[in-house]
Amino acid sequence: MSLSKVVISGRVVKAPEKRFTPNNNVAVTEFTIGVDSPNRQDGGVDTNFVKVITWRDLAERSAQEIKKGDYVAVDGRLQINNYTTAEGAKRRDVEIDAVAVENLSLTVGADHSKGGDDESRMATVSSRPAGKAKSIVEGKEPEDLDAIFSSEDEIPF
Repeated sequence: MSLSKVVISGRVVKAPEKRFTPNNNVAVTEFTIGVDSPNRQDGGVDTNFVKVITWRDLAERSAQEIKKGDYVAVDGRLQINNYTTAEGAKRRDVEIDAVAVENLSLTVGADHSKGGDDESRMATVSSRPAGKAKSIVEGKEPEDLDAIFSSEDEIPF
């Protein structure tokens, strides 16, 4: 058995485009994110572009809530597509079949666009107050844990 799971974050460089499958009218949304990676040779930064595919309710919500320029985290399955162009050149595309997308733009803010290392940006994201980021996880909103634990009458587990 093998596992093809990936969690990736980056800036949306191609706005989401929603369409529907022709046979059974299932919503599909595609967008592209730019992922910065350190270059080992010169210490610079390389940007890789990754296509993200969302389906059904997640596709509907992604099309509504994700915009070009947003900083997002994507959880899904890695897919590598090999093909040959009309000119005969062999190409390889990387894409993610997403199961969850989280818009981090509300928490990262303008600091991400100014640069800085990934660890400091992720520390900003991971230390955010609960409920600040807009989460799109399998079509469900995140629960407000304060509301769940506010009742003194019952223990919620």
